[in-house]
Amino acid sequence: NHPPAFVTMGCPGSKANDVVPSGPPAVAAQDPYLLEVVTADAKPTTSLKIYSAHGLRSADLVGNKSDVYVEVEIEGKSDSKVTTAVVTGTASKKEGAGENDKNSVDVDLQFVGELKGYVAGDKILFTVKDKDFMTSGDSLGKATVAEIGFGGKLVLEGAGEGFQAHLMVQLGDGT
Repeated sequence: NHPPAFVTMGCPGSKANDVVPSGPPAVAAQDPYLLEVVTADAKPTTSLKIYSAHGLRSADLVGNKSDVYVEVEIEGKSDSKVTTAVVTGTASKKEGAGENDKNSVDVDLQFVGELKGYVAGDKILFTVKDKDFMTSGDSLGKATVAEIGFGGKLVLEGAGEGFQAHLMVQLGDGT
């Protein structure tokens, strides 16, 4: 049993194409005039890169560190969720920081993936968390993006008092 499919049909050398219902993709692929098989369950995707996280609070009780990971999903589409690997960072005073500035965690995530199901107008939710083995993870900050093609510094809300955390990201191809 195959999902409904449509094929793009055309005559060799012709610029005119028609989209017509087809049989199972394996059967349709044997057609000499077949240009492309598009299954009904195919979802549009957009590329996602998360380079790094900066200025995070240390969330672990021992060791002055955070085990950082990022969950990204399209608002209202939980099946679109992607998660980075966990990267451990130790809090330290940043160069040029003032005497009253807090130690913070910076990590390189170097994540490349795809968000499935994105359509124009969707909001992309980023949640940065600390991995805990006893709980579901402490939130280290959140942000929302409403435009594909966004690239750069994404400021996190709810990072903790006195922390100015951010992610470095690219959504879509960018320019």
